[in-house]
This record gives sequence, structure tokens and C-alpha cells, in this order.
Amino acid sequence: MNRLWLLIAILFPLFPSTSLAASIIDLSDPYPVYFGTVQRIIDGDTMVIAVELWPGLTGTYPVRIRGIDTPETTHSDCPGVQEWGLEAKAKVEKLYDVGSQVRLEHIEIDSFGRVLADISRWRSDRWLDLGHELVDEKLAVEWMSNQSDVPWCVLSKSR
Repeated sequence: MNRLWLLIAILFPLFPSTSLAASIIDLSDPYPVYFGTVQRIIDGDTMVIAVELWPGLTGTYPVRIRGIDTPETTHSDCPGVQEWGLEAKAKVEKLYDVGSQVRLEHIEIDSFGRVLADISRWRSDRWLDLGHELVDEKLAVEWMSNQSDVPWCVLSKSR
């Protein structure tokens, strides 16, 4: 093992930062892209995905869509919010059948310990971002963790 580090220490300075060395080691995004299979839809912004971590190694995790929020499907005291949330869930179930392949990008862990990622599906010529699709259909709003809670009761009245 010490010989490997010695070899790296000798050879690494020989490559300028814009060459092979820079392309071999990119620590700016340690989790750039993963692929997986949908196992279950929890609600409009969360699904369980079997993620391919390494050849022959798969882990199954709930993954929340990064950058959006959808109405809750349970525990809402406001008329129309729960139905709106169920509509968002039904749309996701229609677009992302159990067993469908997905791409996960920009993966992070939020302050609640949840896995967040941009989730997309392949459609004949390009990857389609689920978060953008839901926002475009007015089934979700853009949301980041530093924002206050989405006022779903108010929004449901003007829907």
C-alpha cells in the first residue's frame, strides 16, 4: 500500500491540473449521478428507490425530490389540500411505475436526515426532471430547506 502512495506522490505532480489528473480526481461532487429502480411511491415528492451503488451492490432508500414541495396526502385540516396531494401522488405513480428506471443527481442529505436528489426519467430522447414536471403541472411548488413552510391552505383556495 505504501508503494501505491509513493507512486501517486511521484506521478501526480507530472500532470498539470487541466490534464488527466484533474479528470481522475474530482472532489467537487462526490456523488454525481446514480441510477436506480422505483420500488414505491410514498407521496408526491418522495419515493423509495433501489439505488445501484456499485456493480452488484444495491441499497433501497426513500428519496425526496430536491427543490420542491407537494401538498400533504394526510393530516391536513384544510379543504382541498389532501386531494391536491393525492393528485400529485397519482401523477408521480403514472409517470414512475414501480420497476421503472430513474437517474439521481445532486444528491444530498437535508437537516432532517432525508436523502434529497433530482430525480429524472428517460423519455426517448432526453431525461425529464420530475420536480420540473410537477411544478409545471402546478402539483408542486419550488421550495428549499431554508424557506418557511408552504402555505398550502392559502394556495388551495386559489387553485
